[in-house]
Amino acid sequence: MKREPRTAPLVLAILLNAALLVALFWTFHVNIPRVGSTPMQAQLISSAATPAATPSVKPAAVEPAKATTKPAPTPPPKPETKPQPKPQPSPKLEAQAQAKAQAREQAEEAQKQHKAQEKAAELAAQRAAAERQAQELAAQKRAAKLAAQRRAQEKAAAQKAAAEKAAAEKAAAEKAAAEKAAAEKAAAEKAAAERAAQLKKELAEQAAKAAEAARAKALRERMEAQAKLQAEANIAAARAAQAAEDQKLSALFSQEVQRRVYRQWDTNFAAALSCVVQIHLSPTGAIIGAPKILRSSGNPQFDRAVIAAVEQAAPFVPPLGLSYNAYREVNIQFNAEELNHG
Repeated sequence: MKREPRTAPLVLAILLNAALLVALFWTFHVNIPRVGSTPMQAQLISSAATPAATPSVKPAAVEPAKATTKPAPTPPPKPETKPQPKPQPSPKLEAQAQAKAQAREQAEEAQKQHKAQEKAAELAAQRAAAERQAQELAAQKRAAKLAAQRRAQEKAAAQKAAAEKAAAEKAAAEKAAAEKAAAEKAAAEKAAAERAAQLKKELAEQAAKAAEAARAKALRERMEAQAKLQAEANIAAARAAQAAEDQKLSALFSQEVQRRVYRQWDTNFAAALSCVVQIHLSPTGAIIGAPKILRSSGNPQFDRAVIAAVEQAAPFVPPLGLSYNAYREVNIQFNAEELNHG
């Protein structure tokens, strides 16, 4: 690949030389103020020595007079200051100033010439540097061109060697792939035959296991059915026994409630009177709410006396083993004859 020539340094050197030439031309044609001009003369005149001003005489301090009958003396008048005349420039001083200005002008001219020479030398050095740089650029271009040619040749040779190597590797890879495919085909056929034999064996084992599982399931189901029937029979027997026990305990509890109410009875009514009272009990046997007359005796006084006796006899402690549902709500019949005889 060709490299583009670098012309920027050369153009920069040419522009710099042109700028230096313009600056040198301007330096030689600048206007310099001449000797004897008004500002310089004014500066020299103002810098000349001036006579010292005459100091003004201050009046002497007068001490205060002592307290006497004589009048105070009149102070002397102040002396008047006279204006001083302006100094006139001396011809000798003016000539010295002109000589100094001329010497300074010559020194400046010499300094300008020296600077011009330095500028010219600098321009010459810059031109020489620009020429050297142009030569170096040309040499670099030639070297770059040769290097590019050499790299192109090396690249072509490397590409040729790489192509030959890639072709050889491709052939070897194709041969290895063919051998690998043949080996994989044989292995696949062998694996397929082994899988078929294994599948056949597994199917036979699964069939045997399925038959055994079916027999075990049937046996388990028969055993479960028998166990269920036995459990249901046991539960029914237990419920019947519990119901009988609850009925027995409920009768005993009702009798206990009646006996406690009999102890609280303290009046007599006609023996033919009877009523049925309903009471609601807590788990501890305490009455919940007010007892209720389910079947009245027809005598309100008797009914109220029975309810009062029930409330006084409470709480009614339930017997052990009797479930709460059996005595949560109790209906008891009270006869006046039994109550009268306690």
